[in-house]
Amino acid sequence: MESEHVKHLLNNSNSDTAMSENRKMATRRTWLRVQAMFWRFLMTIGMFLHTAGWPRAPRPSFVRRIPFTTRGRNVNLYFYCPQSYWNYRKSRRSSPSPASDQPFPVVVNFHGGGFTLGTATDDSYWAKCVMQETNAVFVSVEYRLAPENPFPAAVDDGVEALLYLASHAGELGIDASRIALTGFSSGGNLAITVPLRLRDRIKNEASSDIVNMVEPLDSTQHLIANQGNLNIVATFAWYPLLDFVASREHRRATSVIPGKTMPAFFTNLFDESYLPNHELRSSPFASPEHAPDDMLNEALPADIFLYTCEWDMLLHEGQRFVRRLEAMGKRVRAMMVAQVPHAWDKSPNPFRDQDKINIIYKAACGEMKTIFDRS
Repeated sequence: MESEHVKHLLNNSNSDTAMSENRKMATRRTWLRVQAMFWRFLMTIGMFLHTAGWPRAPRPSFVRRIPFTTRGRNVNLYFYCPQSYWNYRKSRRSSPSPASDQPFPVVVNFHGGGFTLGTATDDSYWAKCVMQETNAVFVSVEYRLAPENPFPAAVDDGVEALLYLASHAGELGIDASRIALTGFSSGGNLAITVPLRLRDRIKNEASSDIVNMVEPLDSTQHLIANQGNLNIVATFAWYPLLDFVASREHRRATSVIPGKTMPAFFTNLFDESYLPNHELRSSPFASPEHAPDDMLNEALPADIFLYTCEWDMLLHEGQRFVRRLEAMGKRVRAMMVAQVPHAWDKSPNPFRDQDKINIIYKAACGEMKTIFDRS
């Protein structure tokens, strides 16, 4: 009887401990959501000021919502289209077989914000440059944000965006065989991890035993059936986060100027919101620096552009990743923007010199156009 009583007490103690830990975790997640909402509000003001300067940033041409069976899962695609796109659509309506029936290349973009902040319209100046210099359709993905939707929500939404565009290419007048991926900061991470996730999903479609304990995709689409002629021809990653395993403290301490790096209250919010389960931080779909060579080689396009910032804590991992891709035989073009911090091109100052930013944007777009024309 005494032994049974002891077991009962131990079971109750374990149960109480588990409940206490669950309460603590719920409290932490609630506090993260409160912080995220506060900074989202301030970022909305900041991006309003960012786009209030001259020249004006363009507005989206139209928005498409990807349909899902899961309640509450909404992923919107914001389309920015050059004028020639509308002329093309008009000619297709007036003639079933117009003389010029060449669909438009596509740039699929992922915004920044640590997977926690930001919207699909944050990169509108980049969208403008892409449209003007490459004559491509620019599609910015409004992926789900953490902490409400932690990893792998954002990367899965990126996969769904590609599949949706491929399966609706004819209707949209776009060429899914000429897709370039672009992204800034956390979006730069997605520009690299989304192709890895797509490759893995296609290989493991019939199996629920997905690597790294990542949940299967919730999708109304059949991956292999709907990928069509989907082909990623280039990736442009701007100051991407590539390694969630390395501590922020170490990266901050080894930066060129530690005081110029992103403050800890931001990086702690971002990392704990997106990857609360530390065991998943080495997943290749979160930390591409930890992806095996064969995965990177198969999934990533031949042409990769990686832009780093001299005063960014992410500088060194970006440089390491460039060297690794070069060793694989990828055509990598890397540029370090001197004497600038992380997200140097997203200043809320409406009087900033946008022309200086556009010089680098236009050079990138020139490379992009060459690849589109070659493809």
